[in-house]
Amino acid sequence: MKYLYLIAPILALAALVSVYFLIQTNKRPVPHYEFKAQDEIVWSPEDYYKHLKAKPFTQREVHRLLVRRTLQKPGVYLESLEPALDSAGIEIVNIYHKVLGDDYTPVITSGNDWPYHTRFSKHYANKALDFRIKFIPVEKRREIVERCQKQLEGRFRVLWEKGDAEHLHVEMLE
Repeated sequence: MKYLYLIAPILALAALVSVYFLIQTNKRPVPHYEFKAQDEIVWSPEDYYKHLKAKPFTQREVHRLLVRRTLQKPGVYLESLEPALDSAGIEIVNIYHKVLGDDYTPVITSGNDWPYHTRFSKHYANKALDFRIKFIPVEKRREIVERCQKQLEGRFRVLWEKGDAEHLHVEMLE
């Protein structure tokens, strides 16, 4: 009974240590995509369409395709994107290829990873992507933006954000 007053601080300290160890064991690193050599199987258009008919893409496969068909600025986090945004990203990649050719690889500059978006940005809800458009000739930029707006109209908002960090901003509509 003499040391009864010590039970509360000891229990609080034990709880604090348990929470600390729980947090430490639950840490997961931010996923990082390693680019692989392009010496994989090359599909003919006929084989590709046969594959599509035989086995439809899952959400995860569409996401992998987006990651594989684009480059990402270092630190870009794309793992928790909404599945509809993955599909929109594939459509945007297709537009980049139509305007700039199949050799061009679009660069995603932001997903849910950048602390300088506006307070209620859809980036934080995994409902927005940014594509680099800065180093593309101006007439091609305009064509890319117009085609993206037309292709994604009614489902997504496509904005041409100008300035030092000029980019194509794509966000889901509510």
